Amino acid sequence: MNDTDGFDRTPFVVMSPQSVLRVRSPADLVEAVPYLIGVRPTDSVVLLGILPGERSRVGPVLRHDLPPPADFEQAADHFARLLARTGARGVAVAIYADGAQPAGSAAAGEAGPAPAVERLRPLHTAIARVCARHTIEVREAVCVTAERWWSYGCTDADCCPSEGTPLRTGRDSTVAATAVWAGLPEPVSLAELVRRFRPPEYAMRELMMRAYTSVRSDPKAYSPERTLTALTGHRARFRAGDTTIEPAEAARLVLGLGDARVRDEAMAWHGEQSGDADDQALLALWTALARRAFAPASAPPLTLAAWAAWTIGDGVLARVAVTGALRADTGYTMARLLHSAINSPLSAAEVRRRIFRDAVTNRAP
Repeated sequence: MNDTDGFDRTPFVVMSPQSVLRVRSPADLVEAVPYLIGVRPTDSVVLLGILPGERSRVGPVLRHDLPPPADFEQAADHFARLLARTGARGVAVAIYADGAQPAGSAAAGEAGPAPAVERLRPLHTAIARVCARHTIEVREAVCVTAERWWSYGCTDADCCPSEGTPLRTGRDSTVAATAVWAGLPEPVSLAELVRRFRPPEYAMRELMMRAYTSVRSDPKAYSPERTLTALTGHRARFRAGDTTIEPAEAARLVLGLGDARVRDEAMAWHGEQSGDADDQALLALWTALARRAFAPASAPPLTLAAWAAWTIGDGVLARVAVTGALRADTGYTMARLLHSAINSPLSAAEVRRRIFRDAVTNRAP
């Protein structure tokens, strides 16, 4: 490893509420990322912000969908701004690209990097350039694809060979053993979480399309007053375990949530009651509606699902949901605000106190 890569001199100390993971090499970085974000990334950019200080503690850990090449510069600027807001002065970048090797390309184990490594090198270059303008040093950058990883910064063939290094998948390494000892769960598949919010398919898709056509012909059916009354009833039913929603009713609720006043009232419900049973029920309700919605109308229930997940401490699911909301409607203001909040040092409770001061009870945090 070249000294300029920074790992040998100042190992990262990854902090979580339960543990300290010491990351001393690119291999440790690649292995630690899934534990830090709770999922095995797919087609993602993961940024580990490094806070100022002698021990190089990792602060914000951000995951974003892999942007298309045309958006590399814009994405890099967005990443750097998020990191700068948190006070990070360094960053480690892990870029994940999925998919099989194209025909005729170098296979894993052969000389030369996988095609994705070079295809995504401009993204690494853009991130490094924009971060430098914000006085944020890129300490390490790796690309993970085809079950191997490559370093964009290290040129030492003994450390980072040109054909890449196989991923460590066992749980007997130092990083994995520390995570197990700390009680961190096995990272789940990001694709599995994304599927939780997939839009209607097959027969349900046809039923929902007909339901939306019918409901839209009568705007009074999803007026703010009727929507809030209906949502209150479903909130109680979902908490009691009844999670059935007819297509026409789902369409009315989704369209009603398009009114910002209704959405804000529903957001204020979270955290009102002791314990998280009500928030779990609301998360199930918003998820059910998101799965019965089409873009851009799916943005409000997805945003509410993100808010619910964040409220109960599931930051991984919250990020998946809010990303889905932004995909459904890139201009949806509440999703953009929530995305920034989730990727900030603020807690959900603190954000809630700031937004819904009148609705928050006086119980201790």
